[in-house]
Amino acid sequence: MDNPVNISGQLLEDRVETYCRDNDISYKRAKPGAHEIDFIIESNKGKIFADCTNQNSGGSVEEKLPHKLWKYFKKYQYRNVYIVKGDHKISPKVLEHCNEMARGYNFELHFVNYEQFTNNLVAKEEGFFG
Repeated sequence: MDNPVNISGQLLEDRVETYCRDNDISYKRAKPGAHEIDFIIESNKGKIFADCTNQNSGGSVEEKLPHKLWKYFKKYQYRNVYIVKGDHKISPKVLEHCNEMARGYNFELHFVNYEQFTNNLVAKEEGFFG
């Protein structure tokens, strides 16, 4: 866990978990190292699937996003998935790949930052999630 990318991702996951706990939002968080999506959050509209990718620069983490989306779709069969990301703008080619997969497997894909995600968790009844 000494890798700065892993530490950065862990910190983002910790922030999301703290937010859920502080706001009495029911959730399940994947254990570190598990091959699971980071969060499954319970809402009045069903389950919210979210994965934290606190990426602040380009590189292989970004290029792994399409595979991660595919792997988690196969496991959870989600209809909506949220990638909670850092400041880095995901490259157009990776976005294209991710969006083609979402269309092909018929799920909605949302790239949001921490503030967008948490600001809208409380407003889930208003239709932000799914």
